[in-house]
Amino acid sequence: MNRKWLTVCLLGLLICIPLSQLVIGMVGMNRTIIIAGGPEQGLYRPLALSLQKALTRLGRKSKVRATEGTLENLKLVAEGKADFALFQPGAYEGLKRFEPKLLQGESRRIDATGLEQVTFVANLYSQPLHIAIREGSGITSLTDLKGKRVNLGVKLSGDYPMARLLMETLEIGVGELHMNLTYTGLVEAFERGELDAAVITVGMQANVFRALAKSGKIRFLSIPNHEALAAIELHLTPFSVPRGVYQFEGNPVPRDTIQTVATGAHLITSSELEGGLVERVTEEVLSSTFQRENKLQELFEQGKSFANSKPFFPVHEGARWVYEPESRTLLDPDIVDMWENMRSFIVSFFAAIFFGYQWFRKRQERLKENKIDEYVRRVISIERQQMSLDAGGGIEDLDKLQSLQDQLTELRQECFKDFSGHNLQDEPGTDCFLELCASLSAKLNSKMTRLRLSGEIQSLAKAIEDEK
Repeated sequence: MNRKWLTVCLLGLLICIPLSQLVIGMVGMNRTIIIAGGPEQGLYRPLALSLQKALTRLGRKSKVRATEGTLENLKLVAEGKADFALFQPGAYEGLKRFEPKLLQGESRRIDATGLEQVTFVANLYSQPLHIAIREGSGITSLTDLKGKRVNLGVKLSGDYPMARLLMETLEIGVGELHMNLTYTGLVEAFERGELDAAVITVGMQANVFRALAKSGKIRFLSIPNHEALAAIELHLTPFSVPRGVYQFEGNPVPRDTIQTVATGAHLITSSELEGGLVERVTEEVLSSTFQRENKLQELFEQGKSFANSKPFFPVHEGARWVYEPESRTLLDPDIVDMWENMRSFIVSFFAAIFFGYQWFRKRQERLKENKIDEYVRRVISIERQQMSLDAGGGIEDLDKLQSLQDQLTELRQECFKDFSGHNLQDEPGTDCFLELCASLSAKLNSKMTRLRLSGEIQSLAKAIEDEK
């Protein structure tokens, strides 16, 4: 009995565990999608909210999570706590390079294994590096930044690693004159004359540029040999900020086209997220509705070529289906995802059927072994009954012997029905049974023959006596 229940439990586990995984996978397809959206007042926030609307149109529930910015966004995706996030390429590597101590805390450390799960979806817009200079600061070129009060940006922001990269290129060490102000803080510091320059890396649609242009005290510098800098740093591209883009009435800001470098603003996700969903999100990002809503001029003009430019992480399979339609499988992505969820269940189910069949077959064989014993016992019972007829029986015992012979014949036929010819050959107990049957049948036939002869002799003797 213990062995029986152990077998049943093992078969149950083979089916229930994969079934639970299948159920979890199917429930996961209807779970709430988490979007890491950056600070409440940042540029990432409206994009995340727009992405939430797109997911609603796709019939998926989603939630935008406020974060500190690009570093936390990357960490959340790497740890599987966010499904989509906006990320500045090179920011994490820059912090590791210039401020490794900032990443040593548990709340900021990102496991290398987790980073391997991060994948690229789309490049949404460029984030050019701006060097804002206060009028009257005496700065006319980048080399004049040495010894000046320069804002490098908040250390955990995307501004800081880009500013440190620029300082390193200019061979300017970071010291007490360098500040880490927010955008609001640097605008106020410029107004008070407490700041000479600021390095800002953000999209051109950021309000900080309009605020600086409105003050009338700021101008912007170009980066000489900016193409060389872009060639050295893989995440950078040469970029031109048009004249008057921040203020085109009166005195245009900037006064002249700025030659600089830019990094991207990438939408990232986890490689574990289903390809069908990522494919549809990528298509939404490339739709004119999404682009107009978020004023993504470059994406609107250049389309896929811009969206797929310089991916900092491997491109997610679902996004690749959009950029490279020939790489897409013939099957619908949702069907493929469903099959992936069902595969382990199906394999385990058939394995359970196989082992269950083996167990059932062995159990039947054991039952047949027990049945052979039962057949033998019944033959022995008939044997005993015929032995009771040995002691001085007469012609009246003939019917009883014939009945026993019929029982033996029926018993033998019943055995043949339960066992195939192959099993009869393989089962040692059947040889004993058949030998007993043959021996008993011979005895019964012998007794019946003797009784018949005895009866005929008696009849003949009586007839002779009657003639006399």
